[in-house]
Amino acid sequence: MKPKLLNWLVCPECSGSFTPTVFLADGDELVDGLLTCPGGHVYPVVETIPRILRDAFSLFPEFSKRYAGQFPSGWRVTYMNFPPVEAIKQTRDSFGYQWTLFSEMVIDFRENFLCYIRPLDESFFPGKVGIDVGCGFGRHIYNAAVLGAEMVGVDISVAIDATRKNTRHLPNVHLVQADLYDLPFREGTFDFAYSIGVLHHLPDPEAGFRSVVSLVRSGGSVFVWVYSKSRRVVNLLLESARLVTTRLPRGSQRVVSFLAAAADWVGFIVPYRIGSSLPVLGPFVDRVAFPRLKTYSPYPFQVVWADWFDRLAAPIRFYYDPRDLNRWLNQVKLDRTVISATGLFGWRIYGERP
Repeated sequence: MKPKLLNWLVCPECSGSFTPTVFLADGDELVDGLLTCPGGHVYPVVETIPRILRDAFSLFPEFSKRYAGQFPSGWRVTYMNFPPVEAIKQTRDSFGYQWTLFSEMVIDFRENFLCYIRPLDESFFPGKVGIDVGCGFGRHIYNAAVLGAEMVGVDISVAIDATRKNTRHLPNVHLVQADLYDLPFREGTFDFAYSIGVLHHLPDPEAGFRSVVSLVRSGGSVFVWVYSKSRRVVNLLLESARLVTTRLPRGSQRVVSFLAAAADWVGFIVPYRIGSSLPVLGPFVDRVAFPRLKTYSPYPFQVVWADWFDRLAAPIRFYYDPRDLNRWLNQVKLDRTVISATGLFGWRIYGERP
């Protein structure tokens, strides 16, 4: 944990500022230690990442064992085994597994990121302080940081460790493991906040959206991306399959998603790649092809596999249309709002806090 991160962190229980206790450091970076607030709440910093979760110590038993003799007295009864809500726990476990399995930055995802954040572009980021809520394995926070923003990434799962691996060379990236419904930041801390592909996996997505908006200062920007209702038949078929696949063990989900991705790759994506590159037939193939083939064509197989795992394994998925999203925007009273489609797959939402 870099010292600058303390400027933005507060205890989610009492909003008190944290005081660090150092067990292990690397220069001025806190590697292992504790964060303690004036109210007596204590959270671990494990491998440079503050783990600000109610059950954080039970998630890292080796840390607790290694440093037990240095803990302050009286904290364990409250913080050792505080279980999360079951739906959140299932989601945390699923995405922790997913982004540990698919943790490699196989490409830089720059164009993918810029597509999700329109109407913004590269010029938006330099000199700003932002937060990526639900950063997964780090593909979006990586680009926001490279484009010039000082970034904080938050994820509830161990995917945050994959983000660390993919961004550890970037001095302007700071990471926190925390719950979106219980974020450890003061309201109005950031110049911008975004959550891409996350809110629709929450038990209460609208509450999650309000939480994201609360992080942004007056005049700051909020942008999110969520799934679309537009493909009603496809969504119905997918949800029917998910009645089975979400109940499978993780290993079986891995195999089933691989088979689905392999069929997609061999049967559709590779033929589209070949057909669209032909000198005579190429323009025709490109004109009649499904939009999703154009979306996946630039990516390696791992991206297709990861997305199939997401479709089949994520415990919760919600879908939206502009009427739903306008209701979200009206309740938080954002200005300069824009709702725009990314094909039939999802919706971008942009707004600025008054």
